[in-house]
Amino acid sequence: MSENANPSENQSEQEAETTEPAPEPSPAPSGLRKESIWEVYYPRNVHADVEAIPIASFPMIIYFWPSMLALLACGTLQSATSIEPTTLGLLAVAIWTFNLLVIVTDLDQKKFVISILIVLLIGAGAWVANLKDVAVVGSVAGWFGGLEVTFSTQAYLLMGVILVILFVAGMVQPRFDYWRFESNEFVHYVQPWGRDQSIPRLGSTVTREVPDMLELILTFGGGTLLVRREGQVVARIEHVPFLSRRMIALERLLGATRVRNVE
Repeated sequence: MSENANPSENQSEQEAETTEPAPEPSPAPSGLRKESIWEVYYPRNVHADVEAIPIASFPMIIYFWPSMLALLACGTLQSATSIEPTTLGLLAVAIWTFNLLVIVTDLDQKKFVISILIVLLIGAGAWVANLKDVAVVGSVAGWFGGLEVTFSTQAYLLMGVILVILFVAGMVQPRFDYWRFESNEFVHYVQPWGRDQSIPRLGSTVTREVPDMLELILTFGGGTLLVRREGQVVARIEHVPFLSRRMIALERLLGATRVRNVE
């Protein structure tokens, strides 16, 4: 007596015997370098894959490092060398004036080029007028040459030390008030309280702006970092040093399609 087997049942049993559960995918090694909070001051190894990028807004005292160094140098040179005090005084005033321009003016690329051309034209005009013995130019040159701008050694060193104290105090602030740009969100931290603001990366864009060429020069490629979401600026991080270098790391972390440079 023969037994009739159902073909569909046999096929199901064979598939059940031969089919094995798919192995679970093993987690891919991250290979990401853990960033250091001290990179808010200088980004290192920007071509490496990192978990996050710390970026902070610095106080405007960061632009006064030339005056700080000039005052300390002039005080030291005046006490240790025979350089004319008037020469050191004019040098200190010139550098101080240059620093003040960062506060009172915003020179974008176009305005900066125009300003340089105007200064060059004025200098060339004064040189030609001096060759032609123009009385007005001679009077101005004589007045300027007769200026005796001098400071005591103690004044140089005191003003320099004051700037050093303010500079150090300003440099401490970004260590405790900074942004952490991660692959999925941008988080603002205020220590010791922790997270203060969080912006989802999805739908957000990061833009670099250079509002002032003097700021760009004094912060070694610095500028302002803007975070936009749905066309609105939701975060503005100003006075960021070495921002052009940080943009390389941001492009690597977020993708070049979401990072733009605007100068």
